[in-house]
Amino acid sequence: MTTDANLDTDLVEVSPGGEASCRLEVRNGGPIVEAYVIEVLGEPAGWASVDPPTVSVYPGSAESVTVRFHPPRSAQVVAGERPFAVRVIPTETPDAQVVPEATVRVLPFAEIAPEILPRTSRGRRGGRHELSVANRGNVPLGLALGGGDPDNRLTVTIRPPQVTVAPGATAFVQVRARTRRLLWRGHPVTLPFQVGVTSDDTPPATLDAATVQEPVFPRGLARIVAALLVLALLGVGLWYALLRPTVKSLAEEAAQQQVAPVAQQASAADARAQQADSKAQQAVDAVGPGGASPLPTPSNPVRPPSPTPSAGVPGIPAGGDSFSRRLAVTAGVGATRTDQYTVAARRVFVLTDIFLQNPQGDEGRLDLVVDGNTVLTVALNNFRDLDYHMVSPIEVPAGRVISLRSVCRRAGATLDGAGGGGGQCRDYALLNGYTRNASPARP
Repeated sequence: MTTDANLDTDLVEVSPGGEASCRLEVRNGGPIVEAYVIEVLGEPAGWASVDPPTVSVYPGSAESVTVRFHPPRSAQVVAGERPFAVRVIPTETPDAQVVPEATVRVLPFAEIAPEILPRTSRGRRGGRHELSVANRGNVPLGLALGGGDPDNRLTVTIRPPQVTVAPGATAFVQVRARTRRLLWRGHPVTLPFQVGVTSDDTPPATLDAATVQEPVFPRGLARIVAALLVLALLGVGLWYALLRPTVKSLAEEAAQQQVAPVAQQASAADARAQQADSKAQQAVDAVGPGGASPLPTPSNPVRPPSPTPSAGVPGIPAGGDSFSRRLAVTAGVGATRTDQYTVAARRVFVLTDIFLQNPQGDEGRLDLVVDGNTVLTVALNNFRDLDYHMVSPIEVPAGRVISLRSVCRRAGATLDGAGGGGGQCRDYALLNGYTRNASPARP
């Protein structure tokens, strides 16, 4: 072999954001002057360089070059050992190339970037926040989370209190700041608190936040109540002074108009009853003493009164049948999924109530589509349970489709016992109403 190359070490250690190097000696054992092209192979090639990249060596002599490693300080370069090789290619005899090998060890570093949103919440019993912790280091980090306030007026709860974050990943946890006492009246009060993030590899980080406690009874409530009482008293006085006599007079006139036909019918019935009594008395006189009224016989049976028909189901017309249908959609993050129901043939589905459920607290959008038209759009992060009662029901003819479409932006925590894997939005809609026969088509 006319070419020989050797590295001066088997292991090079380098810190992310820093630089380390080793020496490569190239020896020419051939009879002519040879030029060599040198390049680094393997994963470290992206952040390695050779100085100089080409070298000329006289016969029987050797030259040295420097192989430098300078990985960026980034979570993309994970700590650990990576093998590499240096290929030495002679330009005159490319088939005589040599490839010495060694290992570069990337040292670990730890860095976190915590953030809490919103910085200020509002509510009568406190507020909710979300804490995000980004791992900008190149090793996994175990983090412990805690919170408190200097005046001990809040209970700060963090779920979960401990998380493990992979390099380049971000963990999200829920923070609840709950007041220990209610503020019944007065001005809103700002209550500051802190959230701490600690790990074995990074300095502790403290985030400041606050919740504004609002009073149960807002300012000006007494004036509003007094004004309502004055209006009520004025209304009562107006009723007794003006409206009541007029209403009473109108009611008496209406009652007399309604009673007059009834009184006429009662007088006529009285006259017919008197005539019947006279005829009955004549029949008794004709039978004579000891006569008896006829007993019931097969030819003259006693007939029971006719049964009273039962009332129908309230809200459902005659011929209608109560009907409910539940639509369920499961969608991955960034995906759109749909569940649908097709109205049966020769029936009309009258939709009166819609109940929407978002039990996991997903984020995204939920659409209710009837026959291709979107009739309802809601943001998932605005509710957990939501119901609509239609003033004017929606009639869906036979063969038409009702669809529930979910656009998943971020999945909430999976409920215990709900089944299925995490990382998916699960949303539901319960459609209530009734079905009835479709009207026949007119010729």
